[in-house]
Parts: sequence; C-alpha cells; structure tokens
Amino acid sequence: MARKERISELGFYHIINRGVERRDVFLESEDYDYFLDLLSEMKKTYNITIHTYCLMTNHYHIVLEISQPNISSAIKFLNSFYSIYFNKKYKRSGHLWQGRFASYYLYDDAHFWIVAKYCERNPIKSNMVNDIGRYKHQSFFQWKHKDRYFFLLENSKIFDMTLEEYQGYISTELEVNALDTVYVSPALVFKEGIMKILSKRVETFFEKDRDINRNQNIKKAYEYGYTKTQIAKFLNLSSRSISNVLGKSIF
Repeated sequence: MARKERISELGFYHIINRGVERRDVFLESEDYDYFLDLLSEMKKTYNITIHTYCLMTNHYHIVLEISQPNISSAIKFLNSFYSIYFNKKYKRSGHLWQGRFASYYLYDDAHFWIVAKYCERNPIKSNMVNDIGRYKHQSFFQWKHKDRYFFLLENSKIFDMTLEEYQGYISTELEVNALDTVYVSPALVFKEGIMKILSKRVETFFEKDRDINRNQNIKKAYEYGYTKTQIAKFLNLSSRSISNVLGKSIF
C-alpha cells in the first residue's frame, strides 16, 4: 500500500512523534536537553522557526514554520540523530520512533492558536503538573522563566501576545473537540496528479447564506475543489442530492 503523500507547502505545521509502542523516549533531564540541542541545530540548518513545543515522556509536539519545502529532511535529521544518541546511551537497538512523524498543516490564525494551546496544555492534560507554568520542557516555561532554551522561540508567533495574555489563554481549557474540528481542514485533493491544499474551510462557502443561496454556494465549493461527498457531509445531504444540484443549469 502506497504511503500517503506528505504536504510540504511553506507555512506552519504541527509535528508529532511518539516512541515505538508508546515507550518513553526521554528518561533523564539530559535527554530532553540533547533533543532541544538537536532542535536548535535543525532550526539553524534548515532555516526553521520554532513557535511552540512540548516534550512529553513518550512523545513530542512542535509547532514550526518552514520557508523552504524541507520539512521531511528537517524532522528526519531531528529524529535520526536523537535515535542514535538514545540507543547508544541506553544500549538498545532498533527503531525508537513508532513510524513516520505526523505533520498537520496549519491553515490560519485560529488553527495556530488552538494547536498552540493544545501543545502547552499537554502536561496539564496528562496530570503531570497542575500549574501551566511548572513544566520545564515546553515553550511557555522557557518564555516565562527566560530559561536555557528560550532562544529557540526567536520570532515565535506566540509573542503576538504579552506573556500575561498568553498565560491567561493557555490556562483555560480547550473547547470540546476543538482539535477534531480544525483538523478536518485543510482538505487535500488530487487532480491530474497534482495535490492541491484547500485552505478555505467548506463552511466558509455557506456561512452567510447557507439556505437562501445554497445551490450557488454548492457550486462554488465544488469548483474550489471540495468533493460531492465532502459537501454532502457538511450539509447533511446525500451525494445524489449534491449531484442533482450540480447537474442543474440554473447557475
């Protein structure tokens, strides 16, 4: 089975990777530091901006921005060199990571801020700490305490807020299913062998006049690139109904 093609568009990404079989990949403070040293090297070598990050015991989250289509090479560098370090230190062999890293393209500001909050709140969600500012291995701690790896956040978008504003923002819980909602976009379609990223959410075609001009908006969404099935699912209609609308000559 062919592997799913990875997006390499310029912009913001949420990167996640886990230890194989969800095993711990950070066992001592030295391990976290070594990973962040590699992250610093990756940042410089591949001209990448780090916006937020959180290292948990068995996985990590990084929100980054690429200015060149080099995300696969950059993360391969990070994962490979950390694996070599970890296996040598703990006298083990074999794969350290569970597989290909997950990467999610962040298509707008709303998406970015939801994902940033999700990353920062991981230690709270996992009951590792009960104070958002007490987990050392994440971006907020580095900012708040101007700690050793604060420099990684140079030019981070989180500085669009003040420290107090950001702390207040990440101290509140995420809305229920917030991540599930944002990760339905962007949609990916392949036309004539070319991948297209549909950065506009399907609901944007219907938010002003969902009912009155529904048929015209169905056509606009379809012409933009959404499939009949995707439009039908959003409108709670059958694909046949969407086909009927598109087949009419009223446009």
